[in-house]
Amino acid sequence: MIVLFCILLSLLHDAPEAVQAPLGLPVTVDYDLPPDFSPAPLEEGEGFRVLEQHGDTVVIIPLRTDTISLPPMSGVAGDSQAVFPAPLLVVPRTMPDTSWTLPLFPAPVSMDIPPGLPEDYLENHCFWKQWGGPPAMNLIPVISAAALLAALFLIYFLRRRKSMKASTSMAASAAESPLDEVEALLKSSAFAEGRWPEYYRELEKLLRKTIEERFGISNDALTWAQIRRQLKGNKDGMRFMNDAEELVREIILQRYADWGGSRERARRFTQKLISLRKDWHGK
Repeated sequence: MIVLFCILLSLLHDAPEAVQAPLGLPVTVDYDLPPDFSPAPLEEGEGFRVLEQHGDTVVIIPLRTDTISLPPMSGVAGDSQAVFPAPLLVVPRTMPDTSWTLPLFPAPVSMDIPPGLPEDYLENHCFWKQWGGPPAMNLIPVISAAALLAALFLIYFLRRRKSMKASTSMAASAAESPLDEVEALLKSSAFAEGRWPEYYRELEKLLRKTIEERFGISNDALTWAQIRRQLKGNKDGMRFMNDAEELVREIILQRYADWGGSRERARRFTQKLISLRKDWHGK
């Protein structure tokens, strides 16, 4: 009898009206249970989530655009138990329906083809035939520009050749006299302006050139200690290194320790190199 009473009560209880709900936003749904009934917790279903429940009032978030059928809510009053229907949850679309409706294609399609054969009306569209051939190219500016470029290239080539001959003759004249080659350093801008690391670098080049000329050691990457080791078994080589020891020490100090100097000091070591070349260069 109790079960039959519960079924009749749930059938006599009218279903609530549909509830409009925006997609993804909380909405409150009332199940309208009688006052003497205690509601059971509402379980989540497909298409919605339950945020909170206070009695027969539930806060729900719809998750799809559709008419969502919420599950019924059970209620208990003493020994009686009943099931109460839920309102429909209507979630409208976020875009109007017209955006999904395509207009019908107009029919029939107008062809607008003139009568006759295709060649009869295609001739009217061959506008390029009235243009004629392309105009003749004016070669005078092209020839003038080519002649100007050739003249500029010839002038550049002759000047470069002249400068190369001058530098070659200067190098040849400098190579004729090893002593003049060293004395020319005293007329350089590095000596005049006191740029001593640069000046002693040129001094070292000439000293290594003498070693190459006299002893055949031409590797500029060798340190002075390595050069001394290579000349260790050569009696003349060791005598040369002893004579050049003071100059080598000064070159190392000036180039790698920024020792500093003066014109008198640089002139003295330049004379030292001249003396070494007198004794050893080309012997």
